Amino acid sequence: MAVGALHSLRGNQTWPYALLGGIVSIPLVLADYWLSGMGSYFSINMVFFGGLLAGFLAQRGSANTRQAATGAGIIGGLPGYLWILPAMGQMWTSFATAWSSPLAATVLVLLGSVLMVGISAVAGLLGGIVGSWLAKNVNGNLPGAVSR
Repeated sequence: MAVGALHSLRGNQTWPYALLGGIVSIPLVLADYWLSGMGSYFSINMVFFGGLLAGFLAQRGSANTRQAATGAGIIGGLPGYLWILPAMGQMWTSFATAWSSPLAATVLVLLGSVLMVGISAVAGLLGGIVGSWLAKNVNGNLPGAVSR
């Protein structure tokens, strides 16, 4: 079963685009955070651009644009996940103590984590939709290009 999954991932053409879009968006997310003064919030709006790149390249490469862009969004949100991790630990401790129920606190923290990853995935997906549209509507002849 594991061998079949590995062959499926190897044959899947969306992963290179998702990785590229996600890796490109990580420094953009960090630069946005740094330029904003490193305050008490973490914006993932630059994940949109990683998804845009993944969607554009996936459309040009005839791969699944939505999967590539969603993957780029999930990967591009990595700095945000790491940034919020200590706060999630504090929230779990405080809820587990207040409610006297570690199970309820765990469920709440897991739901919050899924929501965080989901928000990054949606940002990447929206960027991928725009990138796919751009790839379909921008032809290869750029203005000012020299042709022979």
